[in-house]
Amino acid sequence: MVLTGTGQQRAATLLRQRGAVVVEASLLPVVPGPHDARLQAATRRILRDPVDHVVVTSATGWARWCAAAASWGVADALLRQVRGARTLSLNTAVGAALREAGLRSEPSAPAGDYRAVTDWLLSRDPRCRRVAVVADEALPTRVTRRLRTRGIEVIVVPTHRLAPHGGRTRLGRLARWVMQREVHAVAFDTATAARALVDVTHRTGRGDLLRTALTTDVAVATGHAESAAVFLAWNVPVSWVPDGSAEALAGCLGEALVARRRQFRARGERFAVQGNAVLVNGATIGLQPRPAMVLRALADHPGQTLSRASIERLVWISPRAGRPAVELAVRRLREDLGDYSWLVVTDIGRGYRLWTD
Repeated sequence: MVLTGTGQQRAATLLRQRGAVVVEASLLPVVPGPHDARLQAATRRILRDPVDHVVVTSATGWARWCAAAASWGVADALLRQVRGARTLSLNTAVGAALREAGLRSEPSAPAGDYRAVTDWLLSRDPRCRRVAVVADEALPTRVTRRLRTRGIEVIVVPTHRLAPHGGRTRLGRLARWVMQREVHAVAFDTATAARALVDVTHRTGRGDLLRTALTTDVAVATGHAESAAVFLAWNVPVSWVPDGSAEALAGCLGEALVARRRQFRARGERFAVQGNAVLVNGATIGLQPRPAMVLRALADHPGQTLSRASIERLVWISPRAGRPAVELAVRRLREDLGDYSWLVVTDIGRGYRLWTD
C-alpha cells in the first residue's frame, strides 16, 4: 500500500507491524518551511498583531511551522502569541501536538471539516476579529468568504505550500501502480494530492482506468474530509477516518483490504486472494504482480471461462503483445501456485477459468 502524506509515519509503522508492505511516497514537492516566504510573512503578521483564535488543521503542519519559526529565531515569541489566543484542533493528533507544546485547545472538529470550524468560530465572542488558520493546503473559498463577510480577518499560515514545478513523474508512477494493481491501497492526507492524481490521469486519457481500479481493487482511505470529497464526487468508495489518527487510519486500511478479498472453495479447500497473495490452509503463497492480476480476474468470474481478449482487458495487457503475453502470465501463475496449479483450468480454444466447487 502507498501512503502519500509526509506526516503518516506512525500509520506506516502500524501497518508494517501487521505485515503490510508500505511505500511512503510524497506526491508533490513542497517548499521547505524555513525558505517559504509566504509562511514567514504570515508568521510576522501574527507576531506583530495578536490573533484572537488559532485553528490548527494538521499535526505535521504545526510541526513544520514550529521548526521554521525556530530557524528564524522566533519560536518562543510565536508560542507566546498562540498561548494568548484560543485554539481549535481539527483532529486528535493535532490536540496531542498542541498539548505537547504546553497549549490548550478546544474540543476537536472532524479532520478537514471546515464547516464545523467556521460554525465554531462564528459562535465565539463577536468581538473576535482576527483568526489564524494553520493549513497544509489552500482553504476552500467558501470558508474564508463566510468569515470575512462577518468582518473577521483570516490569516492563512501555509505550512505545506507546493513548489512551482515538479511532481508529475511521481503522480504518473502512482497512477501506473494503481491501474496495474501493483498496489492495493492508497492513503491521502491532503485534497491537493488527491485532485492532482485524478487530474493527471484525466489529462492523459486514463481517468476511467484509474477509477475502475480504485472502485474494484485498490482501496482509498483518508483522514481528511476534503480529500474524501474528491473521490466521492468521482463515485469512488473511500474510507474516511474523521479523527485523522494513525491508529484509526491503519485499522481502516486493514478492514478495507479484507473486505476486498476474493474467497472461493475448490476441491474442499477454502482459498482467499488478497492482493498479490493466495491464502490457503494457514499458508500464504506469494504471486508476481501480473500473475496475481490474472488470478484476481479469474476469481471475479468463478467457474466462468475468460477468453484471452477478456484477460488482456482485465489484466491490462496490451493487445499488441498478442496471445503469447497472456499464455506467459498464465504459465507464471501456475508456477507461482505450485501444488495448486490445478486451480487454473485451460478450456482449449476458449480461454481459462478458475476451478471452483
